[in-house]
Amino acid sequence: MYLNHLRLTVMTSTSFVLEGRIDAPVLVVANSLGANHLMWEPQMAEWKQHFLVLRYNYRGHGDTPANGDVASTQDLAQDAIALVDHLGIASFSWLGLSLGGMLGLYMAAHYPNRVNSLVSACFRPHQTDETRAQWATRIQTVREKGLGSIVDGTVDRWLTEGFRKSHPQVDQALRNMVGANHADGYMACGKAVMDYDSRPYIHQVVCPVLLMSGAHDMGAPTAEVANLNQVLVNSRHEVLPAAHIANQECPEKFQELSTEFVLQHGK
Repeated sequence: MYLNHLRLTVMTSTSFVLEGRIDAPVLVVANSLGANHLMWEPQMAEWKQHFLVLRYNYRGHGDTPANGDVASTQDLAQDAIALVDHLGIASFSWLGLSLGGMLGLYMAAHYPNRVNSLVSACFRPHQTDETRAQWATRIQTVREKGLGSIVDGTVDRWLTEGFRKSHPQVDQALRNMVGANHADGYMACGKAVMDYDSRPYIHQVVCPVLLMSGAHDMGAPTAEVANLNQVLVNSRHEVLPAAHIANQECPEKFQELSTEFVLQHGK
């Protein structure tokens, strides 16, 4: 049995889509900063065959209100917990990319009885002084010049040049997606990314973890994810021939790896 697209925002104010098999394990899917739930369309046809998939949008992304221009990882995690509580979901697997991958580690560490398995892709386990300064500059640019001022630079980092040239429709769709967000929401979630550091709680992550990274991802270097793989107690690491938004650049492989993993470890 399948649910049609369902949007319920009463009580949570978070926009979401819930679809798939109601008798299957729940998969919560979390986006990159600057993207909305539509970034997962290349994987949805297959995921819906196996899971009840919950996609949602961060503050100021998609149809979710911005609620200010400052947020922390804890704030965004509490938004997600409020949503799954509202829907009566007791436990779930979490799949996230970029900011969604960062949130996944936080969720698995702080809600171990609720996160059955974790797929985290294309993210930094913690920021450095250099990357924090880069994020501070980016946030200030958005504050002064608007979100449109960073769209091209963002998507240029998201995809390899070869893929952008051979898939112009994907390239343009992602540019439209980034530009459609609320500037306050981008800055709020950008602040969470800027301040992110999983090191204080990483040893609390005990669920099975699949880490994925892009071989050409300059924003989330493969070496940093490989180091994290050595720290986690129950993880494996896969490298895809992609830049930052690996699920768009390598849709089939991303889907195959994630589906197999969650089917094996999700409940």
